[in-house]
Amino acid sequence: MKTAFTCLFSLILSTTANVADARISRADYDALIHGARAGEYEPALIMLRQHSAEHPRDWRAAYDRILIAGWAGAPDEVILVYEGLDPPPNRLPADVLRTIAQAYRDTQRWDDALARYRQGRQLYPRQTSFVVGEIMVLTDAGNIDAAVLLGQQQVEQHPGDVDLRLALGYAYRGTNSPYAALQLADQARSIAPGKNYVTREYIKSLERAGMPLAALNAARGHPGLLNDKEIRNLQADYAAELVRLAEMPSRQESERFVIVDRSLAEYDRLIQAWEALGPVANDELLRVRMDRLQALQIRMRMPEVVSEYEAMKAQGVEVPRYVLNDVANAYLYLRQPEVAAHLYKQVLSDSASKLDSPGEHLSNQTRLFYALIESEQFDEASQVIEAARKEQPIWRRIRGVPQSVPNDLHLYAEETAALSLYYADDTPAAQRRLEELVDQAPRNVGLRAALAGVYRGRSLPRAAETQLKMAEPLEPRGVEVQAGQGLTAIDLQEWRQANSLALDLAARFPEAKPTDTLARRWAIHKKAELRVSGNRGIASDSPVVGSGDFNIETVLYSAPLDYNWRAFGGGGYATGEFEEGTAHYRWLRTGVEYRARDITAELEVSSHNYGYGTKPGARVSAAYDLNDHWQVGGSAELRSRETPLRALRSDISANSLGAYVRWRANERREWTFSVAPSHFSDGNNRWTGVISGTERIYTTPTLKADLQMNIAASHNSIEDVPYFNPRSDLEVLPTLNLTHILHRRYETVWEQRFLFGAGLYAQKGYGTGAIGALGYGMRYQFNDAFDIGATVTGVSRPYDGVRERELRIMFEMNLRF
Repeated sequence: MKTAFTCLFSLILSTTANVADARISRADYDALIHGARAGEYEPALIMLRQHSAEHPRDWRAAYDRILIAGWAGAPDEVILVYEGLDPPPNRLPADVLRTIAQAYRDTQRWDDALARYRQGRQLYPRQTSFVVGEIMVLTDAGNIDAAVLLGQQQVEQHPGDVDLRLALGYAYRGTNSPYAALQLADQARSIAPGKNYVTREYIKSLERAGMPLAALNAARGHPGLLNDKEIRNLQADYAAELVRLAEMPSRQESERFVIVDRSLAEYDRLIQAWEALGPVANDELLRVRMDRLQALQIRMRMPEVVSEYEAMKAQGVEVPRYVLNDVANAYLYLRQPEVAAHLYKQVLSDSASKLDSPGEHLSNQTRLFYALIESEQFDEASQVIEAARKEQPIWRRIRGVPQSVPNDLHLYAEETAALSLYYADDTPAAQRRLEELVDQAPRNVGLRAALAGVYRGRSLPRAAETQLKMAEPLEPRGVEVQAGQGLTAIDLQEWRQANSLALDLAARFPEAKPTDTLARRWAIHKKAELRVSGNRGIASDSPVVGSGDFNIETVLYSAPLDYNWRAFGGGGYATGEFEEGTAHYRWLRTGVEYRARDITAELEVSSHNYGYGTKPGARVSAAYDLNDHWQVGGSAELRSRETPLRALRSDISANSLGAYVRWRANERREWTFSVAPSHFSDGNNRWTGVISGTERIYTTPTLKADLQMNIAASHNSIEDVPYFNPRSDLEVLPTLNLTHILHRRYETVWEQRFLFGAGLYAQKGYGTGAIGALGYGMRYQFNDAFDIGATVTGVSRPYDGVRERELRIMFEMNLRF
């Protein structure tokens, strides 16, 4: 600057006429000079512009104008003056030439800037500022390799020149090498620790290298080098760095939220301080509010994420894309999948999504898939995950590794695509696909956990248990593995194991969704249970149940006692009109239920009142699971509640035995064979055998069609009795059952059911007749703890050769509380 002001003074001393022409005194001129030196450029520029207009060939005045315009940050004026010199001078002063080169650089006229800097290197070889400028312009122009090479050569030739080291660092920044640039800035600071601009560049290099805390500490050690806004940005960078660190695995599970809690404390402090500053800190305040959303999401404080986001939207704040997926995660976590899906679509449709890493892009696609599944948009969800699967190559290349390696993202996409089949209720295809993937990647814990989940959904808990046991050594305390083991333990009636796993996960990962799922299932298991069932004949004249018949039973089970036991008690009432009069039947019963792995048993005592006093009764039953497919069971009952109501009216009771064998392939196929001999108090012995089965023939996410078959045969030892008692009979009744989901929202389901049946009934001595059945019903289930349903059924069938028709409503309710 000294040289520039010397030029101005020389202008005054050597061109008195010029000053006179400018109509300005020497004192005023001096004042303008001092003003320009203090930053008041415009008055001096106004005078020089007037002088240039009157004396266009006064190079000395032109040089001064170029210098002051350069200080004023007016590169266009610098270039205008320079290009207006006619003829152009052969040798410009060094500071003037440097200002002109910088002006060309500022206006991105790279070739002109390079020409001026190279001209300066030739004219003033000892002034390294020209080669510094050349390195920077080469970098700006994208010729980075040449910039780095020139910088390296110059640093080697002039090892003590800090400006050259900073210029080389600038070039390295162009190659996205912030650590190399930081090293050079650090070296420059060591060479010239007292130069403020060097220390400032060192602080900025720390910032660009992702070391905001070190940069912040260095800035605090040199007050005044950075302005308040730059300090605030460093503070925001440090808090953001804590958020990034919080997403990384911690040394111990108990420490996983330590860093994010620090970041939230820092954000709260910054927000409070910057709100007090007013509009001057608005930009930084908005930034930390956005970044804080990410921290809240990591901390699983999802309600706060949503409330803060909605507050910003209400204020008209444009929430940036990099925050939207965190907000979408919060909405999905809080079971608002429609909002989450909308936000994920915004994230994926943004042009900036092309810059996402493959893992981040697949993560957004997968979360969109789950948001669509949870909002019952199955077709669109399938399209999303299928597109994601096709985008992921099977193999990927790693720099420095000659051979391709398996792409983990491809495997994850395949797993999710297989689960999409499961959610769409194509469970056989989902099972096959996951089994194939497990065979291909047997050490993948996620795949085994997913396959175990499908097995549980298909009523194969022991197969699920096997998969989870194989996954356990690979990830002994993984959340998905332990949650899966807990859910499987509940299915297997391993109550102590389920309790232990639920408590452990609740202590370690209370915020995790698998933990919540297991906790909810376990909490429901620990509740008491109320069962109510009954039926009412609307229009019937059946010889079995009479006309105007009504039947209801209520049973209350206690909450589990010592894991395996439940006490229960209940009672019921039945009535019906027959030719011989009205029958009434009341009963009370109480007992205990034992449930453990593979076995369920009940023991009860009862009292029965059916018009001829009250008589005691008892029942014992047991069911034993041989494996996932086979179950055997039996029962014995003194004064069976299955005794025909008409027989009870005549003071005839029955004792019964029962045994059955059940084969269950999966949730779509099941067959049972049962036999039940009964001895009536009038001497009659009845044998009943039943074969029943279910086969799924059609399924979609909202509609299922099951073909059911019921074949029943009975034989009685005597016929002349006051109740319907054919010598022998056979009933064959296939039915088509349709189940249509009207509404589903997580654990809340409302569905309707249709029944169509047509079969044959053959009775010894009365020939064979047709059976027809139609039915319609609804069922509502809420939160896995309450369900209620009712079905109206119409049946036409023969009894003793006479066709009877009946219309009946059946209802049932189950409540856990």
